[in-house]
Amino acid sequence: MSREYQVKESKEDIDKLMLTYFNFINGKYMEIALRSFAEREGYGQEIVFAFFQSDLDEYDMAQLPRPLDEKHVLIELGYPAVEIEQMAFLDFQTFYDYLDKNVKNEVEKNPEKTELINLLAEVRRSLCL
Repeated sequence: MSREYQVKESKEDIDKLMLTYFNFINGKYMEIALRSFAEREGYGQEIVFAFFQSDLDEYDMAQLPRPLDEKHVLIELGYPAVEIEQMAFLDFQTFYDYLDKNVKNEVEKNPEKTELINLLAEVRRSLCL
């Protein structure tokens, strides 16, 4: 993590950030990501990451513009995609809503991936929703 951040707060900006996130993890990485999220562990690929509070050590937490608590997920888009890292703090329900939409889109495109629906249910239980 670097020290310069842009925290995205508007729905439009967060939608763009999440679109980038899912462009990287859709397909072959979606199952891995969902398994991680079901354990409340973050997952990312290359330049985009989702972090839970337990993923960050004290140093990383101190670098954040605001604390990450146990009810939020941090989405981060970093270099080289952007010069200043972009991030969004999402409550679990909002994060789950993005997951739900993208998992359903993935299953629609690849009907054989029905296991993703079961993993999504595990994530929902893990997040206590």
